[in-house]
Amino acid sequence: MAPTFNDGDWLLVWYSPSMRIHVGQLIVLRRPLDSRAEAASLFIKRIAGITGSFVTVHGDNKDASTDSRQWGDVPREEIIGRVIGRYHKGKRV
Repeated sequence: MAPTFNDGDWLLVWYSPSMRIHVGQLIVLRRPLDSRAEAASLFIKRIAGITGSFVTVHGDNKDASTDSRQWGDVPREEIIGRVIGRYHKGKRV
């Protein structure tokens, strides 16, 4: 999610199955690695659109992001949290 978030940033995420979402919001998704995999990965994305029980998500770095342009719309139940804050740790010299 560069340039919005960088390596070493800590995020505060609100996890709730009943949260409200809206376009422009930053969310955490749990996506299967592939259609056969039991394991999943976490992704931070921005909501670009909402259609019924599906959301369109985009990364902020469109040239290097994997998102709905490759996956298609994602089921709303894959959203596990909403980013509500960030702590940027200063680099030590």
